[in-house]
Amino acid sequence: METYEVTQVLMSVGSVYQVRVPGSEDVVMTIKGSLMSPTPKFSMVQGADGPEVASLTGNFIKTKFQIHGKDKQELGALSFPAIAFKKTLVLTVGGRGYTADGGIMGGVFRCVDNEGTVALEISKKSGLRDRFEIALKGNMQKEVGVLAAIAIHSRFFEIV
Repeated sequence: METYEVTQVLMSVGSVYQVRVPGSEDVVMTIKGSLMSPTPKFSMVQGADGPEVASLTGNFIKTKFQIHGKDKQELGALSFPAIAFKKTLVLTVGGRGYTADGGIMGGVFRCVDNEGTVALEISKKSGLRDRFEIALKGNMQKEVGVLAAIAIHSRFFEIV
C-alpha cells in the first residue's frame, strides 16, 4: 500500500497543491491549476517544477473529470451527481467502476468495486489549509489517486 499527502499551498496564484510521502518534506509532485479558465484544469508535474506527468480536466459544473497521462491517454474518470445530499462519486479506471460515499460532511472517500474491494481511500484532514491523505491499494496508479483527491477538493471543498 502506497500513501501520499496532498496539501493545498496557501497564498498562491491559482490552485497549487504539493504531494509528499507522509513523514517527508520532499515534494514528490506538484499540481497547478489553470488561472482564469471557465472549467477546472490541473497539471501534475514531477517534484516542484519538473516535466508534466498527468493532467486533470473537468466540466463547467464540476460533475465530470478526466485524468490523462503524460502521453494523453485516459487513466481514469470521475463523475459526481449534480444534486446530492451526500458527497458521492464514481471513479472509472480501465473499464472498472469504483463508488465512494463521503457522507454528508465528506471526511473519507473509500473507493470500492462491486465485490467490496477497496482500491483507493482519500481522507480529508482538518487544519488551516486543506490537506488530504491518499492510500492506494492494489494496482491503482498514484496519478489517479492524487488527481482524484484534487477533483474531490475542486468539487466539494474549494471556495472559488
